[in-house]
Amino acid sequence: MNPAGDESVNRIEGLMKDVLAITPDGLDEDLIESGLLDSMALVELLFAIEQEFAVELPLEDLDVDLLRSVRGIASYVNKLRTD
Repeated sequence: MNPAGDESVNRIEGLMKDVLAITPDGLDEDLIESGLLDSMALVELLFAIEQEFAVELPLEDLDVDLLRSVRGIASYVNKLRTD
């Protein structure tokens, strides 16, 4: 992962810890399947990501599969930031 990706991963992990009080076991852990993220927690996380990264997440086109892991979320956020 590149330095921007590493920074995004660290910031997302911080949001998960601070906002949701969760700590995934790894960057690729399936957050939904593991039960760490339910629908309410996902909404809280999306709001926190928008605030932290100053991006707007297109909810009407949002693919939940992109948000299943810390690495996936970081990759998606980095893509939004460069578009």
